[in-house]
Amino acid sequence: MAYSNGKNGQDSYSDSGNKKQSNTGKYYQNNARNQNINRSKYEQQRKHSEMRTVRRKNLPKQTETPKPSSYQYVNRRSLYLAEQHKKLKRQNRIIAVLVVLVILLSIVSIIGIYCAISAGEALAEQEASAEPAANETTGLPYLNSDVSELTGDSHQSSEEASEEPMQKPSYDTGRTFTVNTNRLPAETLLQLQEELSSEYIVLYDMTADEIIYSAKGTNKCYPASTTKILTAVVASRIITDPKTEITVGDEVKLIGEDSSTAGLEPGMVLTFEQLMDALLLPSGNDAAYTMAVTCGRIYSGDPKLSNKKSVKVFMELVNDAAQQLGAKSTHFTAPDGFHDDNHYTSAEDLAKFAAYAKSIPLIKKSCAKAHAVWELKSGETLEWYNSNRLILWDSGQYSEYCDGMKTGFTDEAGTCVIASATMNDHTMIAVVMNSYTLYTKYDDTNRLFKAAFDLYDLNYTYGDA
Repeated sequence: MAYSNGKNGQDSYSDSGNKKQSNTGKYYQNNARNQNINRSKYEQQRKHSEMRTVRRKNLPKQTETPKPSSYQYVNRRSLYLAEQHKKLKRQNRIIAVLVVLVILLSIVSIIGIYCAISAGEALAEQEASAEPAANETTGLPYLNSDVSELTGDSHQSSEEASEEPMQKPSYDTGRTFTVNTNRLPAETLLQLQEELSSEYIVLYDMTADEIIYSAKGTNKCYPASTTKILTAVVASRIITDPKTEITVGDEVKLIGEDSSTAGLEPGMVLTFEQLMDALLLPSGNDAAYTMAVTCGRIYSGDPKLSNKKSVKVFMELVNDAAQQLGAKSTHFTAPDGFHDDNHYTSAEDLAKFAAYAKSIPLIKKSCAKAHAVWELKSGETLEWYNSNRLILWDSGQYSEYCDGMKTGFTDEAGTCVIASATMNDHTMIAVVMNSYTLYTKYDDTNRLFKAAFDLYDLNYTYGDA
């Protein structure tokens, strides 16, 4: 066995018999080398670990924020909600204070406006009393004396008529209004009772001075605009000249809501005849108040009397006239008949007023007109149609023998009419109140007139007949 130095100074055996021994030596050599390598790696890792540990020790100490517990979270949420609730309450208080301030300011403003209006009205009345000649500028509805001076007309002016209080008018009809329902044949009475649908009815024969048909004739009812018949009667006793000129004032604002009007406005100048047409044809409530205020001032002798006081004076005259004319169930509160529970009458009383109205030429002429066109002194042109279909030739209820008088309607009174018809100097007056429909009153009236004129063997025709 030969032994020699191997490559790189490593020992090696040349003898093949020693090959196994040689391989074992190599294994141990390699194992030792590997252990040295692993040891060096371990040493390196240990050094790196120590270095990291040193670095961590040298870093500043960090404090961890502890996580809130569930109790701490709920408590903070409650505090937040409580704070928000306080803010909301403060806001609500501020809003409530602002609302109260706005309401107080509104109340103060309304009171201020009301006081200003009242002061203005008082000042206007003082100015009116200080300027008696300011008829046109103030719009007071008493007659215009300046017009008569400029035109040279000789008719009566308002100031001339109002210098001294008037004597209270007297009314003497000389009529008895005897009730005699036996004049109509029994068959006619039965037929009328079956056909007529209106609630309150009176048929008066002016020629015989007899009430020949009555249904609840003395019962209390509401007259609506048929009131204007008595308004026209009293006014005609205060103003006797149809050419008397009247200036419309702010009394036309006294009319009720949804009133029928003649289109009168403050400053218009009408004659008494024109004002009568405005009252009876279109059933103008504005005309009724102008007439009432004018007559109230003339009667009292005070052309500067306020609107309401003038109306009060006039209505006292109206109720006095009703008593003198024989009314037993009448009390009126307004010249136009606008509904008031204390404004009432009866069909029989209305027949008495209508009979007296037929004796006044101006009323008789006016209520018989189907149509009127007037050019006023103040320059306006007014046109009116009669609300009474009995005298409108194309109405379907027309009769050539009818010559008046006045219609009326309110929800409480129903639809009603005072009508008159004349044949061969025989005049009949029918009062028909609270009819079933708007046109039923005309049908009932024509049936009554037909039965009445049959007593004189006169053929009363109406409608398409």
